[in-house]
Amino acid sequence: MEAQHKISTAIGEYYLRGVMETASGFKVNPDSTFQFFFSYGALDRNGSGTWKQEADKIIFNSKPGSKGFALINSNTVNDDKITIKITDQNPSLQSHVYALLKSGAKQSEEFTDKNGIISFPKQAVDSITLILEFCPEKVFGFFNNNKLHNNFEFRFENDLMDVFFDHLALTLQKEGLEGQHPLLKKGIYYFKRN
Repeated sequence: MEAQHKISTAIGEYYLRGVMETASGFKVNPDSTFQFFFSYGALDRNGSGTWKQEADKIIFNSKPGSKGFALINSNTVNDDKITIKITDQNPSLQSHVYALLKSGAKQSEEFTDKNGIISFPKQAVDSITLILEFCPEKVFGFFNNNKLHNNFEFRFENDLMDVFFDHLALTLQKEGLEGQHPLLKKGIYYFKRN
């Protein structure tokens, strides 16, 4: 009986307080599922999963998702450069990808241009790391098995903007939840119960 009472106390909607120009929150459902939203300017992200209560902690989990990118093609072209291209139906995201190229001990980094393209001087490519500026927690690593390849094309995965939870624990208080926000810099944040 006491366990049921504890679980029912967590059910509700919680909204982030004290962070300017940012809206975020959790909806904690009676069936042990939750929805999460985050909105900052024109950037909107969402997540969902399951929750459980352990003493005064509410623990959020979701199924692991992708790292945000998938390789479409890599090949060798007659060119004096390395080309990385990001292909997507939404061209507004293509110009916000950061790439880190590793060649032996050498590292080169650059952002995509408005067409989703990055060019580096020709070299043997050991690996490419890609990060969308709006999802810095998702890091995609591609290890190149063919050192002759100098042309690479990637696409965004469908779940690129989704937020995934891995044992995020927030402390349940009388009027809300307190703890680390999944997307904001380290610190203690407060979500007030609606």
